[in-house]
Amino acid sequence: MKLLSSRIEPRSANCANLMTGKWGLSGIVLLLLVGVSMPGIGHAQTNAKHLFWAPGQPNTPNPSSLANDLIYHGGNAGPGAIGVENKPATYLIFWGPDWANGFTTSDAHGQVFTSQQLQTYVTSFLTNLGGTSWDAIPTEYCNNIAAGNTSCANITGANYVTDPRKQLKGVWTDPTAVPSDIVALGLAENLADDPIAQEAVRASAHFNYDPQATYIILTPPTTIASGQPVYCGYHTQTNSVDGVGNPYRLQYAFIPFLNASWPVLGAGGCGMNSVNVVSDSFGHGVFDGYSIVVGHEYAEAITDPDNFSSVQDGWNDAQTSEIGDKCAWTGLANVSMNSNTKFAVQPLWSNRSFDASGQGCVRSAPTHPHAMPPTGIEPPTVDICMTTGICPPGVAAGQPMPVNMAYFGGAVQVTPRIYLVLWGWGEAGAFNHTTAGQPASDPDGAAALMTNFIAAIGGTSWDGIATQYYQSNYNGTFSNVSDPRQELAGVWHDDTTPIHDNLSPLELAQEAGRAAQHFGVSNPANANFVVATPQMYNDAGFNQGSYCAWHDYVTPISYPGVTTGIAFTNMPYVLNAAGSCGQDFVNPAPAGNNDGVTIVLGHEIAETLTDPGAEEAAGQVQYGAWFDYQGWEIGDKCAWVGDGLQVPGSPFNMVGNDGRTYPVQALWSNQALNGAGYCAQN
Repeated sequence: MKLLSSRIEPRSANCANLMTGKWGLSGIVLLLLVGVSMPGIGHAQTNAKHLFWAPGQPNTPNPSSLANDLIYHGGNAGPGAIGVENKPATYLIFWGPDWANGFTTSDAHGQVFTSQQLQTYVTSFLTNLGGTSWDAIPTEYCNNIAAGNTSCANITGANYVTDPRKQLKGVWTDPTAVPSDIVALGLAENLADDPIAQEAVRASAHFNYDPQATYIILTPPTTIASGQPVYCGYHTQTNSVDGVGNPYRLQYAFIPFLNASWPVLGAGGCGMNSVNVVSDSFGHGVFDGYSIVVGHEYAEAITDPDNFSSVQDGWNDAQTSEIGDKCAWTGLANVSMNSNTKFAVQPLWSNRSFDASGQGCVRSAPTHPHAMPPTGIEPPTVDICMTTGICPPGVAAGQPMPVNMAYFGGAVQVTPRIYLVLWGWGEAGAFNHTTAGQPASDPDGAAALMTNFIAAIGGTSWDGIATQYYQSNYNGTFSNVSDPRQELAGVWHDDTTPIHDNLSPLELAQEAGRAAQHFGVSNPANANFVVATPQMYNDAGFNQGSYCAWHDYVTPISYPGVTTGIAFTNMPYVLNAAGSCGQDFVNPAPAGNNDGVTIVLGHEIAETLTDPGAEEAAGQVQYGAWFDYQGWEIGDKCAWVGDGLQVPGSPFNMVGNDGRTYPVQALWSNQALNGAGYCAQN
């Protein structure tokens, strides 16, 4: 018998309501109450899937779930349990011959769309969600901590969920036939012999088995039987003790055809045109439900993936509601996602936001550091005008991001002062090697290079690019960024505060707060605290290859307990990433071995000058200053331009005020090309 999950929605109180037939769905009662037992397991299971019910169904989350946090349940439910997906990935499977043959569907107004458009929409959604603020919400959750915790902050060894770009690893249109009763009898049939699980295993063989990935399976339109359960999707996990022959555990999600005429609910029952009332040619509107439901299941599979003998061992609350359940069908809206301007999604639950403000359902992470991804990823590879039509033709990766930056109302750094914090460089285990002629606490010369670089940028024409950007003083006057010759305000070797690997963003913010206290900075408005970490002690996202560095801004919600208003930079040991973070990008080896240090650091310094608020906003207060409408800042728009080639706007050797040369990237100038804007070197 197949035993997958006790993620029971409905729960017992709701089952009683179902049996009354109150919602006209009594036909599914027998399906919901099918029990399964296994030798050695002393309890029955009423529902093998964690279902995402359609709006208005009796099994929506209990209102009391909105008054408590998600709780970590240990991540130890049997062999192969992972607790969370630390490095999420997805594989997309379109199962059934109808996908290859093609079919059509209509939106709420009768406008016809093709199956190819649907496939493009879902593929684009999964391609572009990585690295976004919405997808960063789950990054506050982790594994490798004790059960019962509601926060991962300050727990040594916690391994966080990360938010890498390019999470979609493969798309497969599987032409094999889908069982005709897969939807009509899904709840009952799947308990005993799960064809969806078998398809997920086939997909893992078609691609590669990835224990950190979710295999998302979509099926085409099918006949809706009288017993059709009104759910929009589910996620679960195979396991190796079910006796059916699944060779390993993997996470998968099932998304039936959503634009069907559902019993009681009609054609819009799973979100069609729920956000975008009028459909556009790309599919926003008619396919709103697909991004809402796929996003819901994806986020829950990341944060609560394990199923083992009815044990749910990741992040869920006292009512067993997960990160998506607690906010299901509330606050639906479009959110920006990388190369495409928007996708309809639901909010996700944030313990951090709930604990700080009482509002747990959010559509962006309470903290979302503005990151510099590895080479070859920025700028986007797809035209940002694809759905807006109001800017120049799109660009390929390795070319500047078009359109100028705009002012969004926050402060800039009028008199910049940079404080370099070398956290833990002298602590035991900070490096795994030594170099003749170099101190043990800086065997590659990276700390000395950063110190010299920060001291040398002031007064240069490269640093002066930022002086065209300004802030409103809200009294009819404006102040521009300045370019003082001495911007290095201090260096602190903090070898007292213990450091460890896989640091969290909060721990880095706390170190920046300690630095402000160490340097006696009472007004941090013009300060940038660069927290540089050594070879063996970096943050979790950098260790996962998600980015090269990031900068952020402290608000009470984003970093509780840290002095509000601090702008800081997380500067990992980018030499660990070699060519992915700029090694030999400007100069050939061996002279260019440390190129990435100043390219990446210069990127973050320039962005902090012009957008110290890191695009943050809280209510009506706007902290963000200068970026474009896609969220790209002065450094983003020119990051890795030319991909190492000597073309206009590419990185180059900047001459510092000390007469030495330092590799840097070009920065975006709104004034370049007679106001059209371009990547400038001076």
